[in-house]
Amino acid sequence: MTTKILFLATLVAVIGFSQPSSAMGPVGSAVDKINLLQGLSTWEALDERHLVLSLGSAQNYLVTLAHNCHTLPFASHLGVSASDNVVYAGFDYITADGQQCAINTINELSDAQRRALIQL
Repeated sequence: MTTKILFLATLVAVIGFSQPSSAMGPVGSAVDKINLLQGLSTWEALDERHLVLSLGSAQNYLVTLAHNCHTLPFASHLGVSASDNVVYAGFDYITADGQQCAINTINELSDAQRRALIQL
């Protein structure tokens, strides 16, 4: 019984509580939405669960997905769902080469934070 509890605790610590701030380094403050009025200029997949969206040089966001999106690291096309040009954390999703992946959280990034994340 103790072995099962220890295994479960380890599994939860490794999988369930991986936060962008610890796994991806320091990130900016959490936001609940992105206004896409300027349009998406670039995107960069960091791994199967994180990507950086940029709307010009001054607006950068770390998007953390609810689950791994296996096509993301190698995707050649990315779509972002939006309602009235607004992307909401916990509601919208990205589509990476046809695979839909729900957005869990969004964090604002400075340009320096964006560059640091992309170099990881």
